Amino acid sequence: MAYAFSYALLRDISVSHWNLPAGLRVACLLLFPYRYWPALLIGEMIPVDYHAWHCVDDFGWRWSVLAGVPPMLPLMGAVAWAKRHARLLLGSHQINMGMLLGVILAGGVLTAIGDAIVLMAVQVPPGEAYPPIDTQIIFGYFLGNYLGALAIAPTVIAIYLWQMRAPAVHHDIQLWRSRLVKDTLIGVLTPLLVLMGLVFSSQGDSMQVFRIAMFLPVVWLTSRHGWQGAALGGTLASLAVTMTSSMVRDPGVIQAQALIAFAITTLLMLGSRIAHQVHTEYATHMDTLRGFQLAQQGLYLEELRLRQAADTLENIGVTIRDNHNRLLDRLRHVLPSNEERTYSKQVALAQHEMHRLANALYPRGWRERGVPATLREGPFAQAIHQAGAGYQCELSGRGLSQLAPDVHMALYRLACEVLVYVLSHGRMQDMHLQLRGGHTRGRRWVVMRLTGKRALGYSTAPGPEMDEEPRKQAMTLLGASGLGISSIRDRTHIYGGDVHLREMGASVSVTLLLHDSLRSSAIHRSASR
Repeated sequence: MAYAFSYALLRDISVSHWNLPAGLRVACLLLFPYRYWPALLIGEMIPVDYHAWHCVDDFGWRWSVLAGVPPMLPLMGAVAWAKRHARLLLGSHQINMGMLLGVILAGGVLTAIGDAIVLMAVQVPPGEAYPPIDTQIIFGYFLGNYLGALAIAPTVIAIYLWQMRAPAVHHDIQLWRSRLVKDTLIGVLTPLLVLMGLVFSSQGDSMQVFRIAMFLPVVWLTSRHGWQGAALGGTLASLAVTMTSSMVRDPGVIQAQALIAFAITTLLMLGSRIAHQVHTEYATHMDTLRGFQLAQQGLYLEELRLRQAADTLENIGVTIRDNHNRLLDRLRHVLPSNEERTYSKQVALAQHEMHRLANALYPRGWRERGVPATLREGPFAQAIHQAGAGYQCELSGRGLSQLAPDVHMALYRLACEVLVYVLSHGRMQDMHLQLRGGHTRGRRWVVMRLTGKRALGYSTAPGPEMDEEPRKQAMTLLGASGLGISSIRDRTHIYGGDVHLREMGASVSVTLLLHDSLRSSAIHRSASR
């Protein structure tokens, strides 16, 4: 009953060269399973047979019998054959455009042949000639059905795919707030209304020029949204051209409709290719993001293992100290006082070394107060002071504390590697660290810049061995590996950032950018295209 009502409604608003029920017929046969086809056939028989019975007195019983055959019946065989040899839906964004256009073309041809046969069975009064059946008449039938199918079927399939891939709760919200609908209203509907106004206000050849120009907004929408833009824009352009008709079978409108049909067909094929390329690029981009996400997860798990190792070292140090104290308590009456002090000093040095190693693996201040406090007062600042340089730390922006924990870890490790790299350029007199956080386009980021100024009179040429001492002390205290600038850059690429190195005179500056973890940002939230 729904199909019968829709068929009757579309037939009432159709014209001779714009048969909209042809599009409804193709769309339903392609989208509905085979078990619904008998219901669709009965739904089409209801309005078709009613129309044939109502006009039996005007055109005769032979015409009425042939006109009562639903046009869907011969098309069912063509669609069934096409479904057996190909699939229409290739994914959430892809369709088999060749199959769709082939079915539309077959529907136009079969329906045109059926209309011509029905026209041959018309009963005319005595003395009147039978209506002529020539190539122009058959082409008119074909064009009406083909253009009507182009105006309905691709748009219905595009909306169906849209509803299938959208969450069930947000169907209407995503559809009406999507970029495709906005671009259609602004870039297609508005120019079409302007061109329709120009058609009504002009005469002669200029009317035809404005009608033909109605496919230009469809080209723009296709370039932005692929075949879905071509389908929706083609429907609006076809409707706009039809509404400019001033009489039945207007030759100018039919010519414009033929050109629009050719343009829509070409744009659908081109848009399908564009959509395929965009889908491929999107899949490649998502694979790349997935690789970066796995790399970030690997670094995060590595830091957790280092933290566990640091905790284990501290526990071992505490156990050694307790065992040593208990042992000294038992042997205090047999050991000389100087030996007792020596053993106590050795145990204290061993515990200090374990604490230093645990702090290098995972600083305690980092666990308790976060990365900014660790960079200000932790081992990072101690390494700079041991190198004999002054140190300033400046924090600006906002959102540093809201970054993911693995970004904090990566930021601290990279700061240590950058410090070792800067110290490898010579003995520094002053070090300045700047941290700035921010939030842009829904994703948080942090920028770190470490600037070192060499001591006065220091040459950048390789110096004596003593010049390597600050760098080695920093590596030991911070647990750094002494990575080069290329390895540091590779680490920043994992978090979507980059590194810039700048040397001017006595100063060396390294700036790096890190984005928030992909686990914390909505990388899978793709905007409608």
